[in-house]
Amino acid sequence: MSTSVRETNVFERARCEFRVLDRTTYLDVAGRAPMAESVHQAMLDYLEVCRTRGADKAEWSARVERLRARTAAFLGADAAEIAFMKNTSDGLNSVGAALQLGPGDSVLLSPEFEHANNVYPWVHLRDQGVAVRTIPLGPEGSVRPHDVAAVIDKSTRLVTLSAVSSWTGARPDLAAIADVCHEHGAFFLVDGAQALGVVDVDVHRDRIDALAAATQKGLLGMYGLGVLYCRAEWFDRLRPPFLSVAGVDRVGLHESDLGDFENATALDSAARFEVGNHNFAGLFALEASLSLLAETGTAAVERHVLDLADELTTALTDAGIPPSLHRAQSGIVSFAVPDPESLVGRLAAEEVRVSARRGTVRASLHLYNNRSDIERLINLL
Repeated sequence: MSTSVRETNVFERARCEFRVLDRTTYLDVAGRAPMAESVHQAMLDYLEVCRTRGADKAEWSARVERLRARTAAFLGADAAEIAFMKNTSDGLNSVGAALQLGPGDSVLLSPEFEHANNVYPWVHLRDQGVAVRTIPLGPEGSVRPHDVAAVIDKSTRLVTLSAVSSWTGARPDLAAIADVCHEHGAFFLVDGAQALGVVDVDVHRDRIDALAAATQKGLLGMYGLGVLYCRAEWFDRLRPPFLSVAGVDRVGLHESDLGDFENATALDSAARFEVGNHNFAGLFALEASLSLLAETGTAAVERHVLDLADELTTALTDAGIPPSLHRAQSGIVSFAVPDPESLVGRLAAEEVRVSARRGTVRASLHLYNNRSDIERLINLL
């Protein structure tokens, strides 16, 4: 796997979009993406409308529907399968509640693999009689299909898993795990927060039932916005935990009209999960960032990121600093040092941004990174 000369030029042009790189070696997209100039301009345009006209809600709402279709295409989904939420946690919790789990049901997850926000929603269901059971980790700290098959049973209603581990960068075989889930009639819910925009994700290809992600990481957007995909065949089996005008079938009615509230039905789409007005600012930021990502394409971004992550993994190994994974599986590379918090602080003083996670230092890469970033980190280490 190697990035072509043409792609290298595309990535160098993309790098120019990020002003933070003028002074900082930014290796922390898994924590928060830096803002691109085009995203900043989208925010200024939105604020100018707010300042001079108050709002342009009709046009904004039409843009949201166009963006829904564009987001669906980005994920390999249909437009009706996309909802815009507050963040990853909002999407995960909404789907969990909609499944109406109860006594006798079980949820499978791997706490050591997951971000805490894909653990708390399920532990919270224990007082409703839901059993939470653990999927064991494989030798490289990932979840394998046969690890899931070993613990799944007829009580399992939900299996949830991150597409990329937020602290090691391990990347499970989602399609194969989906097959195990479906053989047992279980719903497969994916936390895509560390995957979308960085590695190739196709929800139909990988037979995922639902996927939740926030936009402030690999999607290069803003805090306060999340994307939720839900497979169409599940719509009539999922009861939204909340219902508002936004999620009800009200064709031809103004949002303030009461309508036939006695017989209101949820939309036959993932938008049934949406509550209230959209986060227009966050959505227009996403619109701009998807345009930036489209200039390179997700497959090319993945090749670029994996090439750099492999270089970093090799350089760490050569320097006697053991990385968590022997070969990079995503844009996240973590490595063990005696005092990770202290090292992160010392690197920050040198304008190198990384994070400390679970006793390791985590570097995370995206389309704007290049070989000089890797070399600078290694030289400082």
